[in-house]
Amino acid sequence: MSRFHLTLLQEGHALQILDWKYPPPYDFYNPPTDRPVAEYVNEFLKPEYQFHAVLDEDREFVGFCSFGIDGQVPGGNYQDLALDIGVGMKPELTGRGFGQHFFDAILQHAIKRFEPEWVRVTVANFNQRALNLYRKFGFTLLDQFEDNRLGFRYSILVRQSLTTPLSLVD
Repeated sequence: MSRFHLTLLQEGHALQILDWKYPPPYDFYNPPTDRPVAEYVNEFLKPEYQFHAVLDEDREFVGFCSFGIDGQVPGGNYQDLALDIGVGMKPELTGRGFGQHFFDAILQHAIKRFEPEWVRVTVANFNQRALNLYRKFGFTLLDQFEDNRLGFRYSILVRQSLTTPLSLVD
């Protein structure tokens, strides 16, 4: 599973995401259940959030991403102009070595489609797998903050989109 491509997220994808369950400590990423399913599906389908489905080479739905404000976490400093990227991978695929190719497809799509000068990701500090992945792609730490709602610390990482190759930086 090394080739991924993106397409706009559809209702069926959103419904699948709402059934995903991650093991601890990643259960923090489990979809909330405090509102009707239709409300969450509508959030995924809002054009301003630019949610995309990530499909593998067999066109199987393996994850999603968002481009824009949905990738921001309340409490962070997002005053600098950058394209925010949010990412989610199907729980049973995490930790199995697919992350580099998965994120490479997302990053290449973001740069080609939106042509940002800077790209930005925000990740919970306990998620060392994601932090290590983003560093491999040339992202550097910009800021850290605490989300007072949930009590988690986050890192905001940035990368200039066109100064280094689109694929992995070693």
